[in-house]
Amino acid sequence: MKTKVWTLCLLLVLSTCKDKEYLRIEVEKESGSMVSMRNFSRSSYKETGELEWKLKGDESYIFPKENKTIVYGFAFNQFEKGKVTSMMTGDRGEINHQTKTVLLEGKVRLKTNDGKFIESESLTYNLDEKTLSSEADVVVYSDGTTIRGKGLRADKSLNKFTIIQPKAITVGGTNPLKEKP
Repeated sequence: MKTKVWTLCLLLVLSTCKDKEYLRIEVEKESGSMVSMRNFSRSSYKETGELEWKLKGDESYIFPKENKTIVYGFAFNQFEKGKVTSMMTGDRGEINHQTKTVLLEGKVRLKTNDGKFIESESLTYNLDEKTLSSEADVVVYSDGTTIRGKGLRADKSLNKFTIIQPKAITVGGTNPLKEKP
């Protein structure tokens, strides 16, 4: 009788326990990576313990020999004093750890906490210099004014930016190019 009760209890316990489900990437978008994973997330903290930035992605491929990481569904948030200062997204991001640059491609969008934003199909972010550049078509929206053109050079906060070949300007609000006091 005791054996039947223990067997029944063991079967009940085993039937209710489930292994943790891990999702393997069956069809990889990048070949040759050492590590590939879904629902990628990485954070960086300052020496004071304050959150500096957070990177999330749908899929990530790490290439240690090439010193790069490729992230699909790229979402990068920068923080200051616990608040988001900018959000950058794109379909694909390639991080070169040696040159400390991020090349974003496909529906790239950068939005700052003061309402400025950039849209493009391609954008490069230099992590050391904290600068943005693009050779593609861009749309910059700042303080009610929209500027369309090709090519961009800007700081990460979009306080200073240059459209290399401006094509159209729609003015509204105040002049985003005027000097700020």
